[in-house]
Amino acid sequence: MKEKKLVSQWLNGELNHEELEAFKQLDAYRSYLKISESAKHFKAPEFDTSQSYSALKDKLQNSPQQKAKPSPLNFVLRIAAVFAIGFGIYFLLFNDPYTTISTQTAETKTITLPDASTVTLNAMTTLKYKQKNWDNNRLVKLDGEAYFKVATGKTFSVETVQGDVNVLGTAFNVLCREGLFEVNCFEGKVRVEHFDNSIDLVASATYKYHNGKVVTEEMLFMQPTWMENKSTFKSVNYSHVLSEFERQYNIVFELQDINTQQLFTGSFIHHNLDNALQSITLPLQLTYTKENGKVILQKSE
Repeated sequence: MKEKKLVSQWLNGELNHEELEAFKQLDAYRSYLKISESAKHFKAPEFDTSQSYSALKDKLQNSPQQKAKPSPLNFVLRIAAVFAIGFGIYFLLFNDPYTTISTQTAETKTITLPDASTVTLNAMTTLKYKQKNWDNNRLVKLDGEAYFKVATGKTFSVETVQGDVNVLGTAFNVLCREGLFEVNCFEGKVRVEHFDNSIDLVASATYKYHNGKVVTEEMLFMQPTWMENKSTFKSVNYSHVLSEFERQYNIVFELQDINTQQLFTGSFIHHNLDNALQSITLPLQLTYTKENGKVILQKSE
């Protein structure tokens, strides 16, 4: 018991002169020092938390249950396990290899990647990439919507939960939200990998997956309209229009007997709430009232 107390005080830097001398007389003193020195030079990227946990678990499960007082060596092993688990937790929490960029409601943001490629994120979008070895692995993970202007180089890949896009050097837009996956090619050529489909898009072409159907069609815009503060839709469920509206205006809709699966074609601007509301309600013969940051939609009488 005295030994455990001394070790605890030593770890916390609380030993006085007499206690320090007593600590040095312990049989396991040198083992404690080795553990401390190893911890100082610990390199998080080389730590395998799963392997260390399995090894520790096997050691505990296979060791005989003894009622005798634990030996100093067992105590050393326990301290080593504490160091291993502690550094494992630190590695998982604070050594994420990805750089993450996110936008909030009604916010857009443009970033420059290590190869000078640029990405503009629409509202409530998250982008992740690894800076390490970027030139040999130009890969980003996207959740939301973003416009890419890719510098010429090795293959540039965009991964989403619905499909992937691979290019060499071009300009394109990727949208991946709530059952809607759309890729617009503005310059060069992009390859869309979606389910079992592999399709090459040239400039001014669109690939869209919505309501279980794939559509490829010609595009009339020179760049995404949302970059000009305007959201544009062509034959998409009204639910998608409302979700995008909430992302751009930081409001919440309350629906009263509204069919959100009906298709909508049209647009709304991002800088005038009433004008935008009229744009998405009048074509469907709906009315709205505003109440404490909430917009109530209902059918016209």
